[in-house]
Amino acid sequence: MAPEILVLLGVCGFGLLVALFVLFRGAEYINSTLGGIREVRSDRLIQQFTRAMAVSENRLYVKSRQLEELAKKLAGANLTLEQMDNMKSKFLSMVVHDVRTPLASIRGFSELLLKKNAGEKEARYLKNIVTSTDQLGRLIADLTDVAMIEAGKLKIERARFAFGALISGLLPSMEVIARGKGVVLKYDRVHSEAVVDGDKFRLSQVLQNLLNNAVKFTPAGGLVEVGTRAEGRWLIVNVKDSGAGIHPSETRKIFEKFYQARHQKDEKLRKLGWGLGLSIAREIIVRHGGEIGATSAGLGKGSTFWFKVPAVFP
Repeated sequence: MAPEILVLLGVCGFGLLVALFVLFRGAEYINSTLGGIREVRSDRLIQQFTRAMAVSENRLYVKSRQLEELAKKLAGANLTLEQMDNMKSKFLSMVVHDVRTPLASIRGFSELLLKKNAGEKEARYLKNIVTSTDQLGRLIADLTDVAMIEAGKLKIERARFAFGALISGLLPSMEVIARGKGVVLKYDRVHSEAVVDGDKFRLSQVLQNLLNNAVKFTPAGGLVEVGTRAEGRWLIVNVKDSGAGIHPSETRKIFEKFYQARHQKDEKLRKLGWGLGLSIAREIIVRHGGEIGATSAGLGKGSTFWFKVPAVFP
């Protein structure tokens, strides 16, 4: 091979080596530069993230302190409410105790005077006194129950009994009251042998309250029906009347303590009662593991009150 060609190849080979070296070093430089840029960007991102975390932690700390203060205030308010509730219950118990004794004396003396051949006018006044003391006596009994419920001391003393016998025992006195108002009282004796494991006195109190209300809100010539039916393991007791009815928006509210129907047009009917009986009845039924409710087609269209309790059917 000619010497010129060898020289040319040597020069080209050297140039190629130089070019490769330059490319290699250039790539290293570019990579290191890019890496530096990445490091700078990473450092900035880390700094920004750190600052954001610090701000968030500070905000969380402030919020946690605010929540702690709010919790302390709520705890204090709750304690105050409990103390006020206890004071109210104690005051109620004292009032009930102090009123019950003189009320019994007034009723007793009135009955005694009635037996002493009182004149027609005096007898009428004395009967009004007896009726009024009976009403106050029922109010006191309701207030006593409310105080016991609020204190968690309402006792349910269970025993097995035929519910039909309970209904039959209440009917004679209720029929007298209904007859006095010109209201017919009927009893459907289906499932009268159903056996209930419950507090006979308290369940009697519930049924009597429903019957009293039905007769009270039913005009002369109206009808009140008592019936029972079975639904699985439940005994369902219905008290249906053809009386004043209930506004659809109030069928649940009437079971609240001190609530009185607001949509009732007749002011006299609206003022009947103190709004305690149904709330007490609800508590008694709930303590028996049952339910209570009311349905009505509307004002002036009568209503049906019902409750259900666990029972055994022969």
